[in-house]
Amino acid sequence: MYLYEKKEMKETSFDSVKLREVASNFATGVTVVSTHTPEGDIHGMTANSFLSVSLNPPLVLFSVKKENQLAQWLEIEKLIGISILTEEMQSISNHFAKIELMSNPPQFKLEQGAPVLHNTAAWYCTKIHEIISAGDHFLVLCLVLNLDSNPNTKPLIYQKGYKKLG
Repeated sequence: MYLYEKKEMKETSFDSVKLREVASNFATGVTVVSTHTPEGDIHGMTANSFLSVSLNPPLVLFSVKKENQLAQWLEIEKLIGISILTEEMQSISNHFAKIELMSNPPQFKLEQGAPVLHNTAAWYCTKIHEIISAGDHFLVLCLVLNLDSNPNTKPLIYQKGYKKLG
């Protein structure tokens, strides 16, 4: 077993614009992370900071800015849906990124209680396992409860703007 010691991070003056510019060179898929609010509504956000962490147990992780509205509803054991968008879903990505709202909100289905978008490239039904504070973000580690994919689709890619696979 590996043990680690959490070290205190010191704030540094760093060009955040340059950091974002450099990070934009890394191509990622685009997801929508969604959950139920305490009132029962579905709330989602676009996230390209998503990764598979472990096969046993099955764990995935996403990152959310602490000031994002979704962050206020995160808690251990909370059900979270993660939808991997197809290349036709750029407008849905923009909707949940609050860049351009759609006149008709996208449709969700419930998978074991977690809201996932219809007709995606893939989806995960997860339960929050751990929330880690990391600078101005939370890293949200989730246990996968169920998942599925549609092999007849191509994922939406983001790298200095939206891209489609050739």
